[in-house]
Amino acid sequence: MCTMAIVAAQFDVDIISFELMPNHIHAIIEATGETCLAIFLSIRHRINMKLKEDGYPLLPEEYWFVLKPIPDDNALQQLLIYLARNAYEKNMAIPGGYPWGSSYLFFSRVSDFIQGTSVEQMKQSDVRRIVGSKCQLPGSWEIHPELGVLPRSFVKTDVVRRVLGTAKEYLTRLVKDYESAVHIAQELGEQIEWSSDELNDIVYGKARIMFPGKMVKDLASDEKGRLLVALEKEYHFSTQILARHLFMPEKLVRQFLNSKDFGYRNWK
Repeated sequence: MCTMAIVAAQFDVDIISFELMPNHIHAIIEATGETCLAIFLSIRHRINMKLKEDGYPLLPEEYWFVLKPIPDDNALQQLLIYLARNAYEKNMAIPGGYPWGSSYLFFSRVSDFIQGTSVEQMKQSDVRRIVGSKCQLPGSWEIHPELGVLPRSFVKTDVVRRVLGTAKEYLTRLVKDYESAVHIAQELGEQIEWSSDELNDIVYGKARIMFPGKMVKDLASDEKGRLLVALEKEYHFSTQILARHLFMPEKLVRQFLNSKDFGYRNWK
């Protein structure tokens, strides 16, 4: 958390949102490509210094980053929701309940009561010890004894409020916008860990669209074939997931996916 504050203070950048995961970081920022590279190298250097200090191996040489442009507000909205879902996807916290990032600030009245001590009220030696840097932070920024530099000190929450709409709209998309989550995960090379309820929601929702008025278990064989191919194409579900949720043997699922009439050839 202190590292992200240092980034905000040292670089010509606006931090819109970020989430710190156990082995990677997601950050939505406004900056030039050159600045983005400099930020990554700075973060990498700081992590390596801390790993070395604590007696751990350094980051592997191939540990790198993906730079994804954000062309419009709709793309920004999707990415904000994707970041907020990260800890939830890993069963680490409910959306908005993860403290190592900025998503807990969105539409939360409770976050107003998470306060720290302003930098200007602290001894500079204490600030340097906590932050681990001689970087000068603005006096109004707050440092919490356990949470580090509070993200509300430097995250551009006004941008978030502008693009996310109401709290109800935000939560509805956060829980139900599976398509955007899949699309972004594919672009970033990540895997989504679906819960059983989410899988049922996706499968049954797609079935209702394709075959109104019919239950999945009552679909004819060719209808299940069309459904499973559509699900695989949109969500890249495994044959095991498709077989389990469509009540079919895995062998039959593979046959449909590879068939001339139902499978990949038919989608080209």
